[in-house]
This record gives sequence, structure tokens and C-alpha cells, in this order.
Amino acid sequence: MQPEPELPVYPPVFFVKFADSVRRSLAKISKRFTHPNVTMLEYIQNLWLLGAISVSNELGIADILKDGPRTIKELASLTGTLEDPLYRIMRMLASEGIFWESGNMKFSNTKVSESMQEKELKFFIQHTLGSMQFRIFGELMHSVKTGKRTSELFIEKGVFEHIGESPQINELYNRAMTNTSKMQVAAILSSFRFNKFSHIVDVGGGLGFFLTAILSKYRTVKGTLFDLPQVVGDNEKLPDYLNGRLTIEKGSFFDTIPAGGDLYTLKNILHGWSDGDCIRILKNIKKVMLNNGKLMIIEVVVEDMNKPSWGKASDIFMMAGPGGKERTREEFQSILEQSGFRIDEVRRTVSPLSLIVASPE
Repeated sequence: MQPEPELPVYPPVFFVKFADSVRRSLAKISKRFTHPNVTMLEYIQNLWLLGAISVSNELGIADILKDGPRTIKELASLTGTLEDPLYRIMRMLASEGIFWESGNMKFSNTKVSESMQEKELKFFIQHTLGSMQFRIFGELMHSVKTGKRTSELFIEKGVFEHIGESPQINELYNRAMTNTSKMQVAAILSSFRFNKFSHIVDVGGGLGFFLTAILSKYRTVKGTLFDLPQVVGDNEKLPDYLNGRLTIEKGSFFDTIPAGGDLYTLKNILHGWSDGDCIRILKNIKKVMLNNGKLMIIEVVVEDMNKPSWGKASDIFMMAGPGGKERTREEFQSILEQSGFRIDEVRRTVSPLSLIVASPE
């Protein structure tokens, strides 16, 4: 179970949207003055950059440098690697502003590399840029030609079943999801007041970072954390500020879901599943929720055509990996209507995530 979370503070949504618009406009201007062949080569080089990020992240370079600069000789000694290849990796990353190189082959962190520390995104990066991911995306044509997930070429069972069978992979996945939750939860809590509800059931809530953040901020709200047995912890490990307010229940959302909530949340769950599976999950929630209850789906909503979107990139990841998909507002509306819900509102946050609030018909 997560300790009482410390969350970052974000500027208002309108400011983030404005800054993002300016950044993307400047990028478009830059591309207009760049030969298209050069632009394409820069896209291709991202593969090499990602490989270098993966190596430095797995070696824990950013955590080593948090106490100050280190020479490449020191870094190689501390990580059990060779100086020359490690220097070439670090030199490339420094050229991209990820680390900073000074004289005598000495490196230090930048604001960007600090995101690779354990308390930030280290485990999410490790999960996303693991060797299996490079194998999967090297065979992306399989999904395009068959409509099936590319990961089936390497993982016989479903991705989530594969994760659950390995304690090491399961632990990495849970820590990766907690990494991203820190930034996502701050954006969600700044966009929505949860004290209008008395009992929140977080379906597929993982280690409970999201739900404990809500209960930490709103001390009158109770909650139920629901996920698979290998994911959630035990009630005995609850911190003092959650005693009497948080219940942990174990099970699969394809079978049964805890009753009694007036708000049911699904954060980054539905994008991992097909429309049919999503409808099955949603119908199970509708069976147990109160008549005046609400459903909140927290996911990326794919933007209109030709607009850059985190969701459009993440959609390829979901297609190739677990076999799910990111959805447009119309696609969310379709699966919700088939499950007996209607959309009340779609609220944008400062993160890529949106809050889709729905009521039972």
C-alpha cells in the first residue's frame, strides 16, 4: 500500500494548452525550413536514442548523479560497464539535453534526466523500453496484416496473464504504473472535486496510489481498492490515515465487482482491452452501482485528425502489446451506450488524460 502521496503542482489547464500550442507551432515552423529527408532521418534516429535511454535508465545513471557530477570512469566503475561504450551512450544523450557533459568527460543531471530517477519515471521507462518491447515493435507488420496483437508472436497468453505469472515482471509493472500515477493523479485532483462522493470504488486500482491520493485529500471519503490478488496488498499494511476508510478487495473485474460505491473509477484500464471486453467490464459495474451513482473513466481521448496526440502514439503501443486501443469520444460513447451508460461530461486535465463522467441509463 502506498504511503501518503506527495504530488506535484501543475498550472491551470488553459495555460498548459496554450504553452503546448506554442511549442507545436514552433516545431511546425522548424520543419518548414528543414528538408523532408532530414526530418525523416531525425525520426529514424529516435530508435537509437530510445536504445540509449533504455541503457542509461537500467544502469540507474540518473540516481547515481543526483549527488553531483561523475566522470565517465566513475560511472563505468559504479555500473560495471566499459568506459568507451558507456561514454558514447552518455555523449549522445547529452547532445539531446538529457544529461550535461562538462570537461574531462564528466556528466551531471539535467531537469530531463532527473525524470529517470526511481522516484520519478525509472520503472515506467524500464517497462516501456524493455527488450521485449523492441522485439514487439520490430514485428509491427503482424498487427497490420492480421489485426491481432504483435505480442502474440512472443507471448502465448495475453500480456496481462504473462505479467501476472512472473513475480519480477509483475513487480516492475506495478512500480511502472505507480511512477506514472504520480504525475497523472496530480492533474486529476486539480481538475475534479471528489468530496461530492461518499464511497469510491477504484476498479483495477493497482497498488492504490490514485485512491490513496483521493482519500488523503478528502478525509470524509471512504474507498474500496479492487484488483487481482497478485497486485493489491493487505488491509493490515494500511497507513494510519486510511484506517477505517479504505477496504481492499481482490478479484477480477471480468467476474464480479464490489458493490456499494457511489463513484466507480477506471484509470487507464479500458485501453488495454477490446470493445467486447470493455462492455463486459462496464456491465459488471452497472450491475452493482447505486442508481444515482457515477462512473468515471480516466483515459486519453484521441484528438481530431492531423492534431498531434499522445493518444495516437499510445494507440500503437496498445495495439501491438495487449491488443487494446485508445479511443475517440465517439468510440467511448459507443461502448458506454452498449453497456447502459450515458456520458455526462468529458473534462480535460493538464495531463494527456481526460475525465469521462457517465451515469447509468
